[in-house]
Amino acid sequence: MRFALLAILILVVIGCVAAKPPLELADTVIADRQVWAGEVRIRGVVTVKKDGHLTILPGTRVVFAPFDRDGDGIGDGELLVEGGLVARGTAAAPIVFTSGAARPKAADWKYLYLDFAREGELAHVISEYAYSGVQIHFCRATVTDSEFRFNVDGLRFSTVNLLAAGNRVHHNVHGVRFEERRSQAYLHHNDIRDNDIGLFVVTRSDDAARIERNNIAGNRQYNVKMGLEQAKDVTLPRNWWGSTEPALIEQSFFDRRSDPSLGLVSAPEPLAGPVDPARWQAQ
Repeated sequence: MRFALLAILILVVIGCVAAKPPLELADTVIADRQVWAGEVRIRGVVTVKKDGHLTILPGTRVVFAPFDRDGDGIGDGELLVEGGLVARGTAAAPIVFTSGAARPKAADWKYLYLDFAREGELAHVISEYAYSGVQIHFCRATVTDSEFRFNVDGLRFSTVNLLAAGNRVHHNVHGVRFEERRSQAYLHHNDIRDNDIGLFVVTRSDDAARIERNNIAGNRQYNVKMGLEQAKDVTLPRNWWGSTEPALIEQSFFDRRSDPSLGLVSAPEPLAGPVDPARWQAQ
């Protein structure tokens, strides 16, 4: 009996020693190399400057306090990356970006924002309850094997060199929102469903992004919606739309057929069935 009690006491002591308190951050600038692990709680804006680099380890939870400085209805917590970010989780231990609210909702925090970043890699990340699960602008980045859910925008980008593959994007207002603006973007083997709008194509998209071999089906309002003043046509070949019937596929688009001022969405060579996002590397 004494040995059993001693063993329990040792385990309790080890647990207390091993337990690491959360890292608490307000408005913070990172200008060196840092590593996050465990739980990180943010109330403010954390900026990774040009000379800074942030590595986030598998299993880390980044929790944003829901606060709204300017009263615009969008939380003001964010992680802004101008330097380098490597957030590489695993299937068993994803990295989670989330709200700290007791009853979380979309736009509790602002976004994970890569802007002119020197390096950007997200893998096995879950981003939820933000205004934008991730925004990527004016940089090269990869986003793979990740999940974007319960946001206003799941994945948003413009003017990028972006690979996005193997991601699950669901239960957002806009699954993927983009202004192409000369982007070299390749989106494939993503599962984009159960959003209000699957793809939201906004002003100045020139039909250069490669968006193919995705599941874009079962979105509540439209699978694809052309935004205001998006007058150029968009071609989305070889995707699964939930059907192979052209008329049914076209019914899920909001484009020139609904508003003559908009461009036309075409979906040539629709796939006969859904793709498996987990097999994106096999292609």
